[in-house]
Amino acid sequence: MKKKRFYKNVKRNTKWTEEEKGYPIDFADKYVSDEGIYSDKFDYMRPKIKKKRKHKARARTLIKRLGIFVLCLLIVGVGYTGMDVFMMRNGMPQMSAETDAPAGDAINEVKLDLHCSYVESISMDNSVILDSVITNLTDGAYNSVAIDIKRNDGTIGYRSALATVDTYSAGAFEATDLKNSAAKLSEQDILTVGIVYCYLDNLVPRQDRSVALLDENGVPYEDSRGNTYLNPNSQTVYKYIKDIIAEAAEMGVTVFVLRGVDIPESAGSGFSDGFENLSARLYEDIGTNIKLLEGVEVDIDESLVRAVSGEEENSTAQDETVDETEAESADETAQEETSAAEQTASERILSLFNTDLGNDKIYMVEVGENAPQIKNILEEGGTESFILMQAG
Repeated sequence: MKKKRFYKNVKRNTKWTEEEKGYPIDFADKYVSDEGIYSDKFDYMRPKIKKKRKHKARARTLIKRLGIFVLCLLIVGVGYTGMDVFMMRNGMPQMSAETDAPAGDAINEVKLDLHCSYVESISMDNSVILDSVITNLTDGAYNSVAIDIKRNDGTIGYRSALATVDTYSAGAFEATDLKNSAAKLSEQDILTVGIVYCYLDNLVPRQDRSVALLDENGVPYEDSRGNTYLNPNSQTVYKYIKDIIAEAAEMGVTVFVLRGVDIPESAGSGFSDGFENLSARLYEDIGTNIKLLEGVEVDIDESLVRAVSGEEENSTAQDETVDETEAESADETAQEETSAAEQTASERILSLFNTDLGNDKIYMVEVGENAPQIKNILEEGGTESFILMQAG
């Protein structure tokens, strides 16, 4: 039998030894026509795959970044605004430090411009009375308010936790909430100033002779007005004064006016009294985060006050009957004379004050209902620091 050769092609394309297998090929259905036009006759049958649009993703990313940037700017702006408000709320009244003063000066080296009104300590209740005080201070354009920390009669004007104050039963007409009241005043840009009568004390020397200034007979010394004094040479006395000031400072009072710091000459000599001596010791022990001022009393003649307030008018008798022309002339003359009298009174009042008061002094001026007029005169005259006290 003749073998069939491998290479014979008699049944070529009619039978295969393997089963046909086919796979879809994309380019198999694509062709170029005779005209050279590319086409895909099955394109309409193919599923359409939506491609991601990159430009939308980029837009979302850009918007997101822009939003973050705007939010950051807003946070920074609110932060700076809040800081400005905080600094203004908690700022001191106008300070005019020396231009050549080195950086980092403590508050005790700063010159304060205090336009201060006095109120009773009991007003510091952080409630209705304090709200009324704040309204009056704001309406009167005051930047500070003065209260009694230690009065000349020896009583203490705030609720103290000191054992010595309790021992002497020195509390009277107290500020019931000094700490929160001082904070509330600070929020309104009003500084709380404490008045402290140091050695002048009409309570403790009569109870405890060991701290009293004694006369030659060994009894508490009394001046011509019957006032008694604490002994400046006593360490117990110094600690008593220091503890009161330190406690009030912890409650938010940063400026203290020291009064009654000098012992009368009739009591003798050799005492370590005086503002400079006492303030130096207090700064050393308490620190320079407080300001100590010496009160300088100024007495204004009542007639000058009346002249400024317009209470003194032309008292010329006008019993005679005059015609309208003469009346108008008299009124004009009276107005001119009144204006001249007021100007003269203002000048005389200003002559009692030195515009360059110094760094550690403040004027104490007793006024009545004429406080607004006196305040205007002092401000227009350039008086730096003053406390308008209630007369009487």
